[in-house]
Amino acid sequence: MIMKRCLVSPLVIGAAGVIYMSAVAEASRMGQSPVATARTIEPYRTQLFNLLSKDDNVVDGHNYYQGGFDKQFDALLASSRLAKADKTRIPLKKRLLSGPAPEPALRTDPTSGTQWIVYDACQAHRCDEIALCLLYDPTSRRMVGKLNLDKRFEFLGAPSAGEQRLLGQAR
Repeated sequence: MIMKRCLVSPLVIGAAGVIYMSAVAEASRMGQSPVATARTIEPYRTQLFNLLSKDDNVVDGHNYYQGGFDKQFDALLASSRLAKADKTRIPLKKRLLSGPAPEPALRTDPTSGTQWIVYDACQAHRCDEIALCLLYDPTSRRMVGKLNLDKRFEFLGAPSAGEQRLLGQAR
């Protein structure tokens, strides 16, 4: 039993070292600190609805709410000309958070080197008509998005051409 523990520990440590070294190499290539990158990204690695709800998650009991992120998200939606023209009485935020939400993905903008967390949200049973793709950079706290509302779309937060490409690839 003791021999097995001695053999497993170096393997686990070795695997962790490989993962860490690849993160260091990636962060160095992008001019970032790997520790700062991991620390800044980790609180945001959950579904969008978890970050925007003050309630504990029903699955794991954790609270993922990020107040600044929530305010920024509301301001981004409030800037939408499509949302302002929408006559539906149910708020857009509530509709977007009613549908399925996958785990966020990490994508790097090849033009700027910025590592974005990519979120997707849509209205339940209307994902083809009402959807949002959101890019968030926790280091700069910058948020941009692409809103599809009733088969029309608009970019939110003034994304660059590279960011628009990432938003177009996501959904």
